[in-house]
Amino acid sequence: MVKVTGSLQKSTETMLSNSLVKLPQISQVIWEMSIELTKAGIMEEILEDTLQMDKDEEIEEEADAEVDKVLFDLTNGKLRLAGSAGTELPTPQDQLEDDEAERVMEEARRQLNGLLSG
Repeated sequence: MVKVTGSLQKSTETMLSNSLVKLPQISQVIWEMSIELTKAGIMEEILEDTLQMDKDEEIEEEADAEVDKVLFDLTNGKLRLAGSAGTELPTPQDQLEDDEAERVMEEARRQLNGLLSG
């Protein structure tokens, strides 16, 4: 009988603690927490990608410096005398302006040649 009474008492305690636990609320909290953890994971991934891009740029700069050093050694320093190549391509507007300037110069040459020969 003592065993049954002990078991009933434990069952009563368990039922009481279960009644204190609100499963829908816990479920909602767990859901919200998983959403926040997902956001945090995404944010962490974005930060890692950003930091990795910065590292990649640093590595690229170091690689460029090393390539310049090797080319300098291979050309006995003559490569530095050649200057650097432009990194920007001319824009279509620049090309149009250059073409227009060339046409104006060509017209001026024709007029000058006409004056000199005539």
